[in-house]
Amino acid sequence: MLIRKTIFVSINIYHSTAMKNTLRILFLIATVFSATTVKAQLLGNNERYSQYVNHVSVGIDGLYNMNPGSKTYNPGFGASVKYQYDVTQNLGLTVGTGYYVITADNSRAFGTSPNLTSDLKLIPLRLGAKAYFLPEFYLGGEVGVAYADPFIDKETKSHFSKFIAPSVGYETNKLDFSFRYENINHQNDYVSFIALRIAYNFNF
Repeated sequence: MLIRKTIFVSINIYHSTAMKNTLRILFLIATVFSATTVKAQLLGNNERYSQYVNHVSVGIDGLYNMNPGSKTYNPGFGASVKYQYDVTQNLGLTVGTGYYVITADNSRAFGTSPNLTSDLKLIPLRLGAKAYFLPEFYLGGEVGVAYADPFIDKETKSHFSKFIAPSVGYETNKLDFSFRYENINHQNDYVSFIALRIAYNFNF
């Protein structure tokens, strides 16, 4: 009788241990499968990652003047085009240009009269990069040279100024939304603004 009880207890312990090990293995498999599925959904279903490395985006920009103050310039607007080449899934290199107008406080958009302050018109040449920390979210940075009319530096009266523009953005297969701060300077004079860009992507 004692032997039977001992055998019965041993069998129960064996089955209990085996069940726990089986559950652990099943849990591990489920975890790995779930992680793989999530990764596939995030990366594999994104056309930009799976099929294309070249992108051209055409967008419109809304600008809000930061410096000089509102007594000099009002908010502005513009249009831009940008080419992007994906070096890896998480890094893209960009080159772009555009045309922007920051309206003067006592002026009109698209032109001025002799008695009014000229609107600030900018044509930049941009080189930059975009680092994707999630499949559709990125941090960006651009540097370059901008042609400014009228000139920013009143001493040298040079129309060419350098600029820097950090940004953050959200990008889908077809649309690109970005928010940036841009500082255009020459010697000790500068203009700065924040901008929202909405663009359509052409992928190939």
